[in-house]
Amino acid sequence: MAATENSTNLHILPCQEHLFEYTNGRFLTDEKCQLAKRYLKFDLANLCEEASRVTNGSTVQRVEKMEGGFSKALLMTMNNGKEVVAKLPCPNAGRAMYSTASEAAVLHYLSTHTRVPTPKLLAWNANATNPVGAEYIIMEKAPGVQLFTVWDDVSAADRISLIKSLTQLERQLATINFSAYGSLYHRQSISKTSERIDLDMSVDPAGQYCVGPSCSPAWTDGSTAADLNSMLDMGPWPDLLQYGSALAQRSASRTCLPMNKTMSLNLQGTPEDHANLRDMALKLLPYLAGSLILQQSAKPVLWHTDLHMGNIFVSETDHSQIVSIIDWQHTSISPHFLQARWPVFLSPPDNYALGPKHPKLPEEYENYDPHDKEVALFEKEKADNSKAYEIATYLNNRATYKALWEIDEPTREFFKRIGDSWDDGIVPLQMCVHKICETWSQLGFSNDCPLDPSIRDKEILSQHSAEYKQWYGIHDFAKKYLDTDDDGWIAPQADFNEKKLQNKALLDLLIERAPTKNEAMETRRMWPFPI
Repeated sequence: MAATENSTNLHILPCQEHLFEYTNGRFLTDEKCQLAKRYLKFDLANLCEEASRVTNGSTVQRVEKMEGGFSKALLMTMNNGKEVVAKLPCPNAGRAMYSTASEAAVLHYLSTHTRVPTPKLLAWNANATNPVGAEYIIMEKAPGVQLFTVWDDVSAADRISLIKSLTQLERQLATINFSAYGSLYHRQSISKTSERIDLDMSVDPAGQYCVGPSCSPAWTDGSTAADLNSMLDMGPWPDLLQYGSALAQRSASRTCLPMNKTMSLNLQGTPEDHANLRDMALKLLPYLAGSLILQQSAKPVLWHTDLHMGNIFVSETDHSQIVSIIDWQHTSISPHFLQARWPVFLSPPDNYALGPKHPKLPEEYENYDPHDKEVALFEKEKADNSKAYEIATYLNNRATYKALWEIDEPTREFFKRIGDSWDDGIVPLQMCVHKICETWSQLGFSNDCPLDPSIRDKEILSQHSAEYKQWYGIHDFAKKYLDTDDDGWIAPQADFNEKKLQNKALLDLLIERAPTKNEAMETRRMWPFPI
């Protein structure tokens, strides 16, 4: 979600409630719950005192609220002109303490052990019983300007230079030898030695850091009962087998939750269906986790997985120079083949071809009308940027190139889906399991596959896959044309009532076009947002 700013002069503010409330948009789905998960009360005066302390006694003159999906961020301008950012995690950010402590450790580690530019950490407190009444991080404001504000003015040559620099920064992350999968912490943050694996002296000479439990809200996103959370293995995990087993355990813990009302039973699956599928997946897991091909790209890697233009700051005078990368909340140390991905702003268009062949305009381009020519030029420019990233990654960061583009896709998807099969529905993981069985020998295994799906199983999956494709297409259509996400978030600058009308109009359109009454009923049931 994009951040908005609401300026507040501390001397004239009679009420601070608007700082605590979520004001950066509305929600089409379960809005009351969504807003509650993003409501955070804290003591602004004490937070300002802490900001004053870390800026040598300067006083806060102005506060501007910026919000993301998981945190409040307050831009504080001091009386000497210095700007700092105070970041406070909302209730939906994950387990208390872990998210804040890990983000602070990541910022500290990167600033002292790499050349990856990050905001300077000034202070942090992961204990919500502090005088501020909430966890917080205070850091210097990132220098430069956000990339999206200047991207259209960046020349092709400077874009290539920036992309090359980005791959070199990613290479630094890829070469750090972490000891396990999980999240990064200062050792003093994780008191239980059973919950941490210390970093090797080669990457942590001072002995300050460890890998601890995952701080991702995916493990405690508010949908899993607290007593079940305490039973989950949230890390750290020393190897891929334990990591995959923990993901399967996480998915199993969620089968007590309500089913997705937009899915049929074929797509959601019963708890028994999920238990059977989990047993099948766990039979494959030891082979996949021990695969020499996969192990080459399974190194524990710290990675920024949300590189959009708002999180990248460039020099005001040289737009090819990256001066800061922000938003390291929930950064994990995970297998390289799961971490590596296209940066958001460099993701390729449809029909993009990997390899040395450079993108070209369609042969019939000259016969296009003006609108189609504009679209073709846009797609060509997007493909050029993607190709620059692909080539620069190959030249500067070969390990990431292999992790991203040389790993069998069903195997990658297997590890993505095994922990979320209840949330995503049962079909995607079923498809991965069946595809792995079909291509078993091609994956490099000399022994027989431990599973042998029947022809009947394949026929049923084929039918369910077609239904899942329809369900996914309807959800993708709705999110695209309403410009929203899975939560139904609507940007604050949009007319919320107009969006609700559009939501109904789009559903009515699909129902009207449905060839049969039954398909119309199915479309209504699959529609993601309430009318």
